[in-house]
Amino acid sequence: MLLVQTERNSATDDDLKLRHRQALKAEYPMLGLVRDAFPYRIPGPRFGHYGSLVMVAPCNMACPYCDVGGYAKDENHNLPGWKMISLSEIEEFVDQEVARGRIIYLTGGEPLMFPELGAHLGSRVREKGGYISVCTNATARNRLLELSKYVDEFSISLKGTAKTAEITAGVRGRLAFDLPHFNTLALLDVPGVAVELVVVLFDSLDLAEFKQIYGPFVGRAYLTLKQYRPKVTTVREDRSYETVLLSEDEQRALRPMSLERAQSLFADLMKLYGPYGEYFTLVTGGGGNQRVVRGDGAHLFER
Repeated sequence: MLLVQTERNSATDDDLKLRHRQALKAEYPMLGLVRDAFPYRIPGPRFGHYGSLVMVAPCNMACPYCDVGGYAKDENHNLPGWKMISLSEIEEFVDQEVARGRIIYLTGGEPLMFPELGAHLGSRVREKGGYISVCTNATARNRLLELSKYVDEFSISLKGTAKTAEITAGVRGRLAFDLPHFNTLALLDVPGVAVELVVVLFDSLDLAEFKQIYGPFVGRAYLTLKQYRPKVTTVREDRSYETVLLSEDEQRALRPMSLERAQSLFADLMKLYGPYGEYFTLVTGGGGNQRVVRGDGAHLFER
């Protein structure tokens, strides 16, 4: 059965909830609190509604294409440009954005670095009748499953295939792909939690490999195919950063999927999984030139 916006879980594990509350810190290293970041793209009553970001600073991966600093982390795994923000300021921001009808995206960085914050904000958003999505790399299985009691949705990014993940995640071994893939499959068995799977496209991914790796998600999760934009991040002395596209030679080494191939693969997937077209999305380009279309032909937005 297709996993859509179903009735939400209620956080009934009081002991777990209490432990999270006791572990809350007075302030957190954050990249920022951002209003009206982008419109919600999954079909349903929230389609097209804008979301606001709560962005934690640390991350356990080091993706060079990351929009917020990639592999330019400091010794505490914080991405560049971070600052300490009080819990009360984060709460006030979340309360205001929920009141404005905005979806809350808990992102970063890696939100699973602070599971107690995720549980706290998830409970707070639900109590106020809002909707919260956690954008994560899904590397921490226990934290992922615990947090599922408190949030409405997970948006999980997988780096193409196991062959490309070690290059593009900045980490080695099972942490790069196999573990996040396994953990995401486990999420599909959690009732009432929507899952969006963001598949980063590289030219080594073909239709047969897609079927093998991602076939188990079809009809059970939303699949967003995203064109890889090869970038590199440079950190300045003040901890701010600048991200630029890689040179053509550097791009060839990483072998991102071309726009033409991405569109061709997407068309082949729609022939194969046509009845689920509404639950596939293709994101091409980036920055000030991004196009998002749905598998059923609907254009979500273009900028």
